[in-house]
Amino acid sequence: MAKKDFYSVLGVSRQATPDELKKAFRKLAMKYHPDKNPNDKTAEDRFKEVNEAYDVLSDVKKKQMYDQFGHAAFQGGGPGPGAHGGPNPFRGFENFGGFQGFDPRQQSGEFQDMFSDFFGEFFSGENTQPGRRGARQDNRGADLRYTLNITLEEAATGAEKRINFVRHRAGKEDSAKLSITIPAGVKAGQRLKLRGEGDAPPTGGKPGDLYVIVNFQEHPLFKRKDNDVLLELPISFVDALLGIQIEVPTLTGKAMLNIPPGTHPGQIFRLKGKGFPDIGGYAPGDMLIKIVVDVPNNITAEDREALEKLRKTSSHTPLVTEFRDKMKRLLSQRS
Repeated sequence: MAKKDFYSVLGVSRQATPDELKKAFRKLAMKYHPDKNPNDKTAEDRFKEVNEAYDVLSDVKKKQMYDQFGHAAFQGGGPGPGAHGGPNPFRGFENFGGFQGFDPRQQSGEFQDMFSDFFGEFFSGENTQPGRRGARQDNRGADLRYTLNITLEEAATGAEKRINFVRHRAGKEDSAKLSITIPAGVKAGQRLKLRGEGDAPPTGGKPGDLYVIVNFQEHPLFKRKDNDVLLELPISFVDALLGIQIEVPTLTGKAMLNIPPGTHPGQIFRLKGKGFPDIGGYAPGDMLIKIVVDVPNNITAEDREALEKLRKTSSHTPLVTEFRDKMKRLLSQRS
């Protein structure tokens, strides 16, 4: 059976703005959500259809591919759901809010936040207090949300973290303390679900769940891009000219980096396997080191004399020579 046009599924035009797409998705997802339509196969199919359409149209790159090639952009061996292969590291998270087959690996951060925003509305129809999702109509306690800040080093190696939070149990506030295992390779925005650790209904019933949202602390040296770790390494212009072997920090220790003579500003060196491990068990990322050539603000008279001697060789450097040749040819064409 031919797939429906994704724009038609959401009931929007091809010129719809991101806000219009979000509004349409929100309305339809609430209408067809399995929790509001138990044992309704038609509603379940429509919910999955709406989810698939929004997952594509809310992603800039996927939307561009769809607008150009239609559904064929995601067929013929293209990366679809499950294309990564291997076990799902989020096994046990699938029944998130009654949505069978939900895989957080396939969802954008905006999509996940969208679900966070209105899960409470599905379950209660009332405004919930910060950090809480409303209680289900089936006498289930409210789900709780906890943001956990970790370092990039902890994300690389995994960690055991202790959290303290307040929940409602037996009709009153309960101060809870839990130990959480952070898996190596976890990414910012990923959720760890702890079943039954949320609020309990005051009249008895099943407790809600606790969702721990991982957030990264700002690092003084490193930045993360996918599974790679990025480092800007300043070196003196003398070291860039002559070359140097220098010790650099890594996520788990340190390593020696050989910088060859004639290294240019912005040049990138790669340390294989020194990035973040893949949470699904695939090859780890790399460490990418970008060279920043540092030039002194003040120099002594002796330094200046040495540099004046060095200036005489600058005409033989490859980029300067190439530029001067190009400029000479350009000016000769104008005369």
